[in-house]
This record gives sequence, structure tokens and C-alpha cells, in this order.
Amino acid sequence: MDARKRRILGTLIDDYIVSAEPVGSRTLAKKYGLGISSATIRNEMADLEELGFLEQPHTSAGRIPSDRGYRYYVDELMQRPQVGSDTVNRVRMAFAAPVREIAWFIHQTAQMVSDMTAYPSVVVAPPVNDARLGDIRVMQLNAGTLLLVVATDSGMVENRAVPLPEDMNFEQVAWLATEFAREFRGMPIKELKDRILDPLASDEERYHGLWESLLAWMSDWRTNDDRVTLAGSLNILRYPEFRDVGKVERVLGFLEREQAVEQLLQGTSPLSEQVHVIIGQESPFDAIWDCSVVTATYQLRGHIVGQVSVIGPKRMQYAHVVTTLEIVSEELSRALKWA
Repeated sequence: MDARKRRILGTLIDDYIVSAEPVGSRTLAKKYGLGISSATIRNEMADLEELGFLEQPHTSAGRIPSDRGYRYYVDELMQRPQVGSDTVNRVRMAFAAPVREIAWFIHQTAQMVSDMTAYPSVVVAPPVNDARLGDIRVMQLNAGTLLLVVATDSGMVENRAVPLPEDMNFEQVAWLATEFAREFRGMPIKELKDRILDPLASDEERYHGLWESLLAWMSDWRTNDDRVTLAGSLNILRYPEFRDVGKVERVLGFLEREQAVEQLLQGTSPLSEQVHVIIGQESPFDAIWDCSVVTATYQLRGHIVGQVSVIGPKRMQYAHVVTTLEIVSEELSRALKWA
């Protein structure tokens, strides 16, 4: 594509992202001072349409980008904004609170990304089932309740409030937790469910019910539906493309299908730290062919373990979204490193 076509295509898409209205040659000539006549712009737009980069929704209307046009724009033409220190500081402050459970980080991230982009945001948590048992700690919440904290070898933390057995005191449970962790540290979480436990000590066999409950809880980690966190789903209603009830129902219905969302993000997420964009019919799910999906990965202990994504109209602010996700994924990885 020559320089003039590139400039016209980029300018047209920039205008359409803001206006949501088909763009005509006279609009480009008047608003952007391209230095060429409206007739020349019109001819170039016709060529771009023939090449598949533009579409004309109505014969008397201007043109809008096609999926191919958006793809070229994202890959070749998009101008990245300068990242202000206020944006970086906002993200860092969001992760600075002394709460270190993975679930907290995930929900915090989803809500923040949705607020910063004004689009629905989805975050996929790390898979716990592949992790190995690291440590177990107990804390006393009150006279009859304990907080059971289980850490994996990768540093992920889950916790649950459990009742203190009637025939035990806190010190006994704390001792048993230490013995359990010593016995099974390093074992894959998913294998603990089927492990037949020998008594940890001959006089402690009567307390196996406590550990059976613990194993049942940990085995649930691999089958629960809590890995996908969605925030700001109704933000999609802000955009005129989704005044059509059918479109809204398809998109919101898809976002409620957690397994499909996870499959989409994992199947299209990059293997590197780069942000990945899928546009319209590039998605394997036709329910979101009216949308684009921007996905970044985040890391835990040097390994990619989850995704942070934005789902919005194809007419989304790509440069802003890509930059936001780069910052958030980097700071989330940094925060998890010290969790």
C-alpha cells in the first residue's frame, strides 16, 4: 500500500473510531488537511474498498473499515499514545494494598481495566490444578473459627474459614497443619484428592476428617468456575453499534459462558509479553464477530499464567487499550512477584 492510501486509511479509521459514522471523502478533505482534493480522496477510498480495507454500508453513505482494514490499522498504522506517569502510578497504587490473595488481585485488575478503558474486561486467573502444595498455615479468627491458608509452590494463595474441631485446640490444629505440609509438600494439588492418607501420627488418626475436608476443598480448585472474572459487561451498551438488541444479547450471552471465554483468551493469547488483538471474524466464536478482543498475558515466577483482556466494539480505541493492557499486565506481574 502506498503512502497516500496509508494516510487516508489511517485518518478514516481514526475519524470513525471517534464518530461512529461512515466517513466520506469531503469529511476527510475538510477536517484533516490531507493536501489533496475530495475527488482524489474519493478515488483512493474506492481503491481501498476494492482491496478489501473499507466497506460502504449504504450506496449514498461514506465508508467504514472492514475487519481487514482494522487489522492493517492495528498492525501498521496505529499511533501509540505517550504513557503518562499518572496512569502508571494509578495502576501501581491499585496493587499496593497489603492484600496478597490471587483472587483479590484478579478482581481488582478486572475492575480497574474496565474503568480505565470503558469496555468490558475479563481476567483469567492462574490454573491452580497444575501447582504443587507449598505450605499450610492456620490463624485463629475467633474462639470457634480458623482461617486455613494454603500456598502453592508458585506462590499462589487460597484461604478458607473452617470451624475449629470441638475436641481440638488451636495449637493442635497448627501442629497438624505443619505435619500435613511436611508430609505432602511438593505433591501436585490435583493428586491429593486421590491420595490415601496414612495416619500422620498414631494418636491423631481421629482427626483425619479435618484433612479430608481440606483435600475436598483443594480438589475443587481444578473444577470450579472462578478462574474467569468479568467486569463492566454493561459498558457495551454505551456504544451505538450495540443499540441492536440481538447484538447485545449475543455478546452478553457469550460473556456469561465462562468456559468459552477462557477458551477464547487462552487460544488467542500470545506466547510472549506482546499484546494480541483479534478482530471480528478472526474470532472462532460468531457471537462476538461484531467485537474485537485485546489480550495481554501476565506472569508468576517468570511463567505466563493468565490473561487480561478487553472486549469491545471493532471501533474501539485500540491504541489506548493496548497501552493500558501493557501497563496493567506488567504491574500485575510485578505485584504477584512479591505476593
